[in-house]
Amino acid sequence: FSSFVSLSSSFTQPSCASVSPPLCPLPLLLLAGNEVTVPLVVKSTFHMHLQGNTFEDTCTIVPFHSETLSTCNYNSSSPLVIIIHGWTINGKMEEWMFRMASALKARLGHMNVLISDWRPLALQPYQNAAKNSRHVGSDVARLVSWLELSMDKVHLIGYSLGAHVAGFAGSHFTGERKLGRITGLDPAGPQFEGVPASDRLSPDDAKFVDTIHTFSKSSIGFTLGIRQLVGHVDFYPNGGSFQPGCQMTDMYNNLYQFGLEGLPKTVKCTHQRAVHLFTDSILNMDQQMTAYRCRDDGAFDKGLCLDCKKNRCNILGYNVRRVFKRGNNKGLYLKTGSQTPFKVYHYQIKVLLKNLTASVQVSVSISLIGTKGQSEYLPVTLQEHAENKTYSALAAVGLDMGDLQAVRLHWEGEAAWTSWWRREFIRCKDISKKMINVTKPQDQESGKLMAKKKVKDVVKTHEKESQWQFPFSLLLMHFKYSKNYIIFAQYVLKC
Repeated sequence: FSSFVSLSSSFTQPSCASVSPPLCPLPLLLLAGNEVTVPLVVKSTFHMHLQGNTFEDTCTIVPFHSETLSTCNYNSSSPLVIIIHGWTINGKMEEWMFRMASALKARLGHMNVLISDWRPLALQPYQNAAKNSRHVGSDVARLVSWLELSMDKVHLIGYSLGAHVAGFAGSHFTGERKLGRITGLDPAGPQFEGVPASDRLSPDDAKFVDTIHTFSKSSIGFTLGIRQLVGHVDFYPNGGSFQPGCQMTDMYNNLYQFGLEGLPKTVKCTHQRAVHLFTDSILNMDQQMTAYRCRDDGAFDKGLCLDCKKNRCNILGYNVRRVFKRGNNKGLYLKTGSQTPFKVYHYQIKVLLKNLTASVQVSVSISLIGTKGQSEYLPVTLQEHAENKTYSALAAVGLDMGDLQAVRLHWEGEAAWTSWWRREFIRCKDISKKMINVTKPQDQESGKLMAKKKVKDVVKTHEKESQWQFPFSLLLMHFKYSKNYIIFAQYVLKC
């Protein structure tokens, strides 16, 4: 599983009386003062990725053994990326590490990509593995210090417990010697949620820290990822809850089929989605995923945060923009698809109802039509319809439809809706860019709306039709940083 290299060196050791030796952080620079001899026991192995997607396609670099650098064709002038795994229950090196390493090498050219292998300390009860993460962080820090390269060229990528390993490694470097970047992929939550910044991954551990939270919120009573903000930018795909394609029904099926062993199969899917989203950002650079700063996932699901002004949006993954906002920091939210490429397009739908005689329940879905295609019907959650109330909802579409041209609206509701359609009515405000023409509903509970470009044509058409008229105005806005739109829709119903 691992090579164990015992070494000795002289360090200025701070007081560690209250910390057991394996967990006491070791400074990496000689400082003035009393010196003590501290044994260095490197219990991690570092495999340099060469090519391919298997463990055999790597070369082992042993810290403080310079000959291994030349053997592995290490390039001291190239950037360094170290990928760090998390807790393991089977002791196997997972395929995602090699796939990510291959993507980095293929897409980004000359780069030293190392895989940190700490399985002997990770293949233990979780509580022990969590404690060992600080020791492993020291191993990574020793390697980085020994390589003597510019810290701006160093990027640590840690998954789950590996994210905190990266944080502990970064805590050894301060000032101008601080690490360039740390990426935390769904940083582990148990034993790290709510603890001081020095005991977990934090923005203090590198010049820039970005994190992706994919299993930090759950309805099943537990999560594996940390919920709190731990980076300069924190992404919450799909609210940081169960990810598309990792359904609760799968968990019940797995529990039925495999017993308790079926639980990891389900939670691993959503916990490890952070890994696949990051890799996807490397492989599909032409389909970058845009996330938006928002106070919480509830507000985002209402479509209230689709704004890129003042750094309110960012790119998830490798190409994230480095934004440093401390203090009143907020998470970045986005929707994703269930498989690669994960990018979707976000739309906000606003609906204002007037002149209703009573509150009603109704199911609404929309289909967006653009120059490149048409989306399937998407459910829009508007809760209960009430008088003079504006409803806002988010629609996520996986298809790049180009310039938006039309909207189809489908509703299914109570029979009371039919009493609202007693006369024709259309109203167009000055801000309206498009008007909606209504086809006659096939029955009393459903109908479709189609956007038209020319208001005059719509009015003329409505004058000729008998009784099925529907007022509807639509405003489109295009944002600078993405192809996302905000849609404002208003319709007035009169009896």
